Amino acid sequence: MNNQWRFAVLAIALCSMSGVRSAVAQGVDRSSGIHPLNIKTFSVDTSDITLAYPNTVDLDLPDEHTTVLPVLPWWFPLRWPPAQGYLMFGASRVTQTGPGGAVALETTDLTDFSTAANLAYPAQLMSSPVPLTSCDGIHDQEFDENYAAPGSVLQDPTRPLGSMIMIYEAENHCPGGHNQHDYYATVGFAVSSDGGRTWPAPVNSEFGNATRRPVFKSAISEPPTGSSTPLGNAIPSGFIDINNLGEVFLYVTYGNHDGNPADDSLRVGRAKLGQIWGFLWNNLIPYDQLQFYKWYNNSFSEPGIGGLDSSVLPSGCPGKQQMGEITRNDDLAFYMMIFVCNPSSTGNAAWYYSTATSLELQNWTNPRPITNSEKTVTSPCNLVDKTGSKFDGFYPSFMSPGAPTGHLRLSGRAFFMSGCDTGGRILGSRAFTITTEPK
Repeated sequence: MNNQWRFAVLAIALCSMSGVRSAVAQGVDRSSGIHPLNIKTFSVDTSDITLAYPNTVDLDLPDEHTTVLPVLPWWFPLRWPPAQGYLMFGASRVTQTGPGGAVALETTDLTDFSTAANLAYPAQLMSSPVPLTSCDGIHDQEFDENYAAPGSVLQDPTRPLGSMIMIYEAENHCPGGHNQHDYYATVGFAVSSDGGRTWPAPVNSEFGNATRRPVFKSAISEPPTGSSTPLGNAIPSGFIDINNLGEVFLYVTYGNHDGNPADDSLRVGRAKLGQIWGFLWNNLIPYDQLQFYKWYNNSFSEPGIGGLDSSVLPSGCPGKQQMGEITRNDDLAFYMMIFVCNPSSTGNAAWYYSTATSLELQNWTNPRPITNSEKTVTSPCNLVDKTGSKFDGFYPSFMSPGAPTGHLRLSGRAFFMSGCDTGGRILGSRAFTITTEPK
């Protein structure tokens, strides 16, 4: 037996022992042999779960979606006893005046969180080169000059364990070198080889480099100085899906900001990462050769940078579709899009969901509300600068304990942002329950 196959056997053994085999095979089509069930009710508890976490004046968590991953013991070979529980990756700053970015928290019970310093994670994992309210002549053309914070952090199953991909919100607030509140957003892509401890430094370039770059950019041009609305492809989250052929696709859902409120709907793009465990057969797709495409007119046909895109969801949400995430429900054998339906800047908003049997076809059903998720929206909420909106449910991020990252069962937890989105953010959580009925 050669060394390559010895490594393959070792990898399979590790996966079997740790229960991570299913976590790596995210999104495998399990359509055969599944009981034909529909969702009867999808609800969240009326009361929030009280969380404990290091919420100092500096840790303004969260400002995007969060990702909860199980701690994998072989990522931390020097720790004894082996680490247990979960890592939460989120968007936050760690100093009051510094740039925001990515942070990691550790928890064993999804209620009490601490920093992940004892697992060798630094306080700030990744950030933009300059703070939100600053401009820098050196970096003013950079796609993520003022903001670089994760929507999702995912294991890349085509590469060795610990190889992570970050899909992140990238913002430039300095058109023409002049700082302004309203930004131009792109969807950023970055990679890590050590379980997400370290990430690439900022790149002084509009399009970055192979390991830190924009992958979805709007066909709308960057705004002139004085723009009064955010523009671009914004608020992303990612999901890794593996089809029956072992092909691995990274799907990204993001919001469309083009200055037309009537067109605030969710979009989806994707890239083929390669074959599951592709590194064992020396057929990796280099990161600089990944091809990202947007969904447009019923196919993934437009380039990620500057291409056109179109909405993936049918009608059902009476307002803006915001802050979407794609998951797969393993008990029901279909995909779910969960998002915020926000009719206006004041009034009420709620979480909605849609289902699909194929991410290749994007065959989403009409969205339906999640019971008990409707809450009041207040805008503006930041009385210092008259900006922001307050809603007890921004950036909904669902997970089920014991399920692979990005996968759900019939119950679990939702994490989200409460408070004002331009200051005073609070990490919130609620339990969710899905009941079923025969088709």
